[in-house]
Amino acid sequence: MNPTTKGTLWAGSAAFGLSVGPVLYLFTHTSDDPFVWRSWSFVFQGAGLAALLFVLPSKNRDWKGKAAGLLLYWGKDGEPVRIRTPLEVVRTPAFWMTIGFALDLAFWVWAATLIDPLVVTIIFQLAFIGMVWAAARLGKKISSGDRASPHVIGGKHWTLMAISFLGAALVIWSETAEVGALNWQGIVVAVVGTATGVWSLWGTVSVGRLMTWPGDDPNDLAWNSTYSAVAARVIGLPLTLLGSALFFPPTEKTFELSWTTVGFLTLIGIFNAGGALSYRYSMYVTSSLSVQRIIFFTPVLQMLWIWLFAEVSIANPLALLIGTGIVLLSNLGSQTGSE
Repeated sequence: MNPTTKGTLWAGSAAFGLSVGPVLYLFTHTSDDPFVWRSWSFVFQGAGLAALLFVLPSKNRDWKGKAAGLLLYWGKDGEPVRIRTPLEVVRTPAFWMTIGFALDLAFWVWAATLIDPLVVTIIFQLAFIGMVWAAARLGKKISSGDRASPHVIGGKHWTLMAISFLGAALVIWSETAEVGALNWQGIVVAVVGTATGVWSLWGTVSVGRLMTWPGDDPNDLAWNSTYSAVAARVIGLPLTLLGSALFFPPTEKTFELSWTTVGFLTLIGIFNAGGALSYRYSMYVTSSLSVQRIIFFTPVLQMLWIWLFAEVSIANPLALLIGTGIVLLSNLGSQTGSE
């Protein structure tokens, strides 16, 4: 199969898996503390991802040895460098990935309590564009030597990416078609959450390449990035608990872990594992970052699940149809590996 076609199919699968998150959140967020919810989601997401480590067809499953790969960063010549001092840990993608996982969705939930969730959701869609930018930048760094860039995207496809984002924003807008509460604090929290979302997305892809260097087998890359995602959640769990203690002191409305909640959290773990794995494969099987435009179908599917299972009506069906059409048309543009 053509690598670009393969990447597109994996990205489409990722859009499906990642789209289920919001509706499951509605059934599991039972307290005012987003960090407690994120802590429990860590547990179930980590379990789902860890299960993948036993089934992915990787040739190198050095569980203990891979931990050392978390201490690697990209040198000036585009090759892995191991940290030499404790302060250099801030140069490792694993460091920022761990912070990203601890803050991204927690800040999304937090921001949605401060400003209109519609605005928050639109802002968070920018994380996918940020991820493509980070991957393209990483590709240039790796190709600074004699190696070919593993991630490339050209000007035309940047334009199509922006158009896809606008279509996705219109789809999200269709839920209410109007903005309620809006303040700078909420916008800042949403923007910070979006930035940390880029760190978490980019971190696993980058660490996967660091650990696999100089190989480029998609299965090995996917195994290593999944390993790093599990490790980041284990390391990041104390950060989410600290965020809970600092920003949301205990109140009467605590997180209720009923069997129903456990069931929905388990589904979060399953769909997150499938969506995240598909997303990484979409980045590894082809150098063309243009395939990531299809990720903007995620809001379309989100609206479908919310409409079907959360009994939320779509206030502006026309905006939904137009937005979906824009995303579809922007994905009909040519997608090439050379960009």
